[in-house]
Amino acid sequence: MKKTYYKEINFLRFLSISSVVIYHYFPEIISKGYLGVDLFFVISGFLISLFLFREIKNKKFKLLNFYNRRIKRIIPATIFLLSFVSFISFILFTRIDLVNYSKSLIYSIFFSSNIFFWLDGGYFGPSDKLKPLLHLWSLGVEEQFYILFPIFFLVAVKFFKNINNLIFLVFMISLVSLLLNIFLLNIGGYNPSFFLLPTRIWNFGLGILAMLIFVTKEKTHNNFEIGIYIFMIVLGFYYQIPFLPGNFIIVFFTFMLLKNKFPKRFVFDFIINNKLVQYIGLISFSLYLWHWPLLIFVEYYLVNEAGILIRLFTLFISILFSITSYHLIELNYRYKFSLKSLLALIAVSYTIFLLFFSLINFQKKTSYKINSPDFIGSASLTNFKCEISNYRLYNNKRGCIINNNLDIEDFEFVIVGNSHAQMYIPSLEPYLKKYSKKALLLPMTGCLPTMDVNISKECMNKSKEYFNNYSNDESIKTIIIATTWDHKQLYDGEKFINDPNHLRLAKSILNLINDLKKLEKKVFLISPIQIPSYQLPQNLSRLLKFNHLTQEEFLKELQVSRDVYDKNFKLINLLLQKELKNNFIQLHKTQCDRQKCYYSNNKGIFFADGSHISKYGAEFFSKSFEIIFE
Repeated sequence: MKKTYYKEINFLRFLSISSVVIYHYFPEIISKGYLGVDLFFVISGFLISLFLFREIKNKKFKLLNFYNRRIKRIIPATIFLLSFVSFISFILFTRIDLVNYSKSLIYSIFFSSNIFFWLDGGYFGPSDKLKPLLHLWSLGVEEQFYILFPIFFLVAVKFFKNINNLIFLVFMISLVSLLLNIFLLNIGGYNPSFFLLPTRIWNFGLGILAMLIFVTKEKTHNNFEIGIYIFMIVLGFYYQIPFLPGNFIIVFFTFMLLKNKFPKRFVFDFIINNKLVQYIGLISFSLYLWHWPLLIFVEYYLVNEAGILIRLFTLFISILFSITSYHLIELNYRYKFSLKSLLALIAVSYTIFLLFFSLINFQKKTSYKINSPDFIGSASLTNFKCEISNYRLYNNKRGCIINNNLDIEDFEFVIVGNSHAQMYIPSLEPYLKKYSKKALLLPMTGCLPTMDVNISKECMNKSKEYFNNYSNDESIKTIIIATTWDHKQLYDGEKFINDPNHLRLAKSILNLINDLKKLEKKVFLISPIQIPSYQLPQNLSRLLKFNHLTQEEFLKELQVSRDVYDKNFKLINLLLQKELKNNFIQLHKTQCDRQKCYYSNNKGIFFADGSHISKYGAEFFSKSFEIIFE
């Protein structure tokens, strides 16, 4: 590859890292800046396949040499980062956050952090600011690709002598990956489609296709093409083509840009060859490593989002750390240190990381001093999550089997709704086991279970599809409905309407229940509960730990006036109780007395975040569900 082409690659790296950093520090500027990672994937596919292709053709390829280069490129800088982040986390974090961090650390050093964060709740959840290694998910995907791809590519190049056949093979594999991505998105599997290698292969694959066309056709872009492709890549950070993955525009037009050579002189040369642009492209890996955890530590201490001046200062410090890492770690270990020295570094550091993990997890405390930071924080993110082994496709919709150990095929019970239905599974599970019943959870992620109103047209269609499936299933006898109740506007099929007192939603749920009763289904509805509306265990534990509030202020945060609850829900509770009688599970009567509604008691915190009940909260409310099984 000509040296001039490195400059164009560095320009694309500049676009990638700039969009990611700006998104993390100033998300209001680039709403989809996280897609810069996808741009990295295409570049990686192009570069790695180009080096391998030339080495294989010149009969110089050695698998161990390839892995040696990848290790030198990535591992030392990552170890440097992990050592620093582990030290600060040990000092700063509450116990539950430190335990979660230590798990992410172990997954990270074994190139599987994407799997950990997929299982841990995703990339866009409210608890992201508790995960200083969250950004390493992309490193996990890349390393898995680097481990598998050279072997596949070596065999493919040797077997397919005609390069057009190789292009066709790569195209078909990329197409299958893209279709798998689209399929998962359509069944609500956004997290696996985002985090896992099989649905990311098409990102790398288009980079590989660009390389194969690049070396075969040897065509040169004109100024107009370069301008259009760069414009479309930038547009991809703001616009998405309906029914396609959100990263499609960026991935496709990066492919279009890479597949041909750049002319020696062109109208955008002054931008691409700009020294600052080139330098940021060079340090992009180190900047990617450092920018996120430093911001996390600042906001972890502040609890609330940092102001613009603090974010600018943190970004400046991140750049300094990145420059240091690039010159002292990246360059030295890539070109000056021997493989033997590198392996020694890996052996020592990995041993320390494993000991660190063991120290944190060997003696797990299950009880803490009441209302201490660790007592509050222990509820964090303990809401129910379906185990992978329990996921099933139910009439082409994603479902989760509850009490899966029973050797019966049919589901007598189904739990319907969004994440606020899912969170009650641990409350129901003891009774399902006691009475040897099997249930199916149908999580309409982000949508209400109602059909004549919902939060969007897409959700309305999704609810109708789910309804047609579970209502016509003769094996299902009992349906339990739960949902969020905080929407002030609803979509009625033609327009958005105001619903300040939730009466329209309540009537829509009653319509749904009446339709199910006509089909001889027994239906239970779970009442609204009073939710904190902010990340209670995560924020309150840190506010207390860092003395950001007094003990009196802290205790006030654990309760709210009953009037607040009644103002929002008294009317609909009276309506629903009148219509449904004992089939209306009134959890607020367990949570509230005449004066207050509570977020905790002396045994634990009821909430895992700002709205979902915790493991202890599910236990606390469980008694109210017994009536379903009587």
